[in-house]
Amino acid sequence: MKKSILGVLALSVFVAPAFACTGISLKAKDGSIIFARTIEDSQNDLYSEYVVIPRGQKLFSFTPTGEKGLEFTAKYGVLGLSVVQKEFIAEGINEAGLESGLFFFPRYGSYQAYSSDSRKSSIGDLQLNQWMLTQFATVDEVKEGLKNVRVVGLEPNSVVHYRIGDASGRQVVLEFIDGKAHFHENTVGVITNAPSFDWHLTNLNNYINLQPGDANEQKLGKQPLHALGHNSGMLGLPGDATPPSRFVRAAFYVATAPKLENGVATAMQAFHLLNSFDIPIG
Repeated sequence: MKKSILGVLALSVFVAPAFACTGISLKAKDGSIIFARTIEDSQNDLYSEYVVIPRGQKLFSFTPTGEKGLEFTAKYGVLGLSVVQKEFIAEGINEAGLESGLFFFPRYGSYQAYSSDSRKSSIGDLQLNQWMLTQFATVDEVKEGLKNVRVVGLEPNSVVHYRIGDASGRQVVLEFIDGKAHFHENTVGVITNAPSFDWHLTNLNNYINLQPGDANEQKLGKQPLHALGHNSGMLGLPGDATPPSRFVRAAFYVATAPKLENGVATAMQAFHLLNSFDIPIG
């Protein structure tokens, strides 16, 4: 299966009150999968750069105390985009088709406490993408591999959760809450920020009335009612920039987007959809 990656990346390891990221995924008729995202951060320079990791490169994790953590060797070549420094891959893909991205997850997520005694099995949260992408080919392999490491926070204000997808089209969200890993099957193909992913799925039930197209004409007593314009079936779709509203909007846009012929056309479609999540300065 073909797989592509598209990203407009920005992430800060420092506190960022005006920080927002929205991720979507689309599938083309030819099997191409497009992972796309936006991130808005009004307060920090992200120093983003392309990162290429070849097979066989030796790597290691940072730890909160500055000690050398988990050491590992890349089994798969990786292409990604980093933030702040090259080790912190915000979004990337490997040669086996595994894709992973991190998204800000403040106040709801928490990692295992770091201990020097377990430094050799400890991986920093902002390097988890680097480790997963260099080591695994599928979501199931990631889930099994995480049983053997301790994910620790490198900076208190940078708690994140992760979107992970593989070449089969399967996609999950990984969240660490009270130090425990929680995997959620991502059947809607979108992700934003806090609260937890399962909360966002439950919140979609509040919008069960939404549908593409126009609302049907009806009567309120003797008063006839009709739509004032097209697309009235989506009246009530939230348009603000909060994570819950962006999640709902993204979920409905992805679900109603027409499936295009190939990956190139679908990548352009992803850019168009993500224009709806621009946050003006002000």
